[in-house]
Amino acid sequence: MNYLSNFFNTTIQLNIYIIVIVAACYIAIHQYRHKPVLNYLDVILNYIPVLTHEFGHVLFNKLAGGRAKDLVIVTSPRERQQTLQQGFAITQSRHLAGQWLTTIGGYLMPPIMLLIGLASSHYQIPSFFIFTYLLIFIYFLILTSRKGSPIVVITLISIMLYFILKDENIVEIQLLVTMSYQYILGVLLGEVLQSSWTIAKLTFQRPSPQWDGSALKELSHVPIFIYSTIWIIFNLYAVNILLKYTHLIN
Repeated sequence: MNYLSNFFNTTIQLNIYIIVIVAACYIAIHQYRHKPVLNYLDVILNYIPVLTHEFGHVLFNKLAGGRAKDLVIVTSPRERQQTLQQGFAITQSRHLAGQWLTTIGGYLMPPIMLLIGLASSHYQIPSFFIFTYLLIFIYFLILTSRKGSPIVVITLISIMLYFILKDENIVEIQLLVTMSYQYILGVLLGEVLQSSWTIAKLTFQRPSPQWDGSALKELSHVPIFIYSTIWIIFNLYAVNILLKYTHLIN
């Protein structure tokens, strides 16, 4: 079981330029997602961010005493275009406060996971961050009604891990952890920036569209602008921490 010990004891050094490049690719591909090929790349790149967002709804619903019935990531570009949904969570809340917490949780989860990733790197326990996502993914596989894509992903990851870990090559294990870590942080950074822009557009769009912000307004009678401001400030706070931690800014 030395390979497990090597995995959990692996330390990394973050490269902010790789993270920023991944984030830039994420945003660029998302902007041109309606073009052939790029629509599939968009699904691949935002698989983890969409899972993070929808899991946030489920997690906060559970914290409020609710019940999660389904969690879906839409992997068909055509279905995404027709429904305007990248994913969705079906939950049941016991009260209005639970509905409020469930709705707000999805938007808080990506910056929360970005901060957890930075903290794990700071304390030199990167395996904790990756293991957390592994647990989220297992829960997703159990809960979702569409098990095709998670089974494919788990199969591919298992094959990759087998060939890398079977020889107990510490250099390859460290490379795997480092690249996986920076990829996840990169797509989370891209999602945090992209969602901030999307939230701002939805907030000021007229006539006002139906989205989570408008649902929160109906639940609490608090203006959408307040929720949007909170989400964007929290997103920018997480980005600021990332840039300071990696010394890109002082």
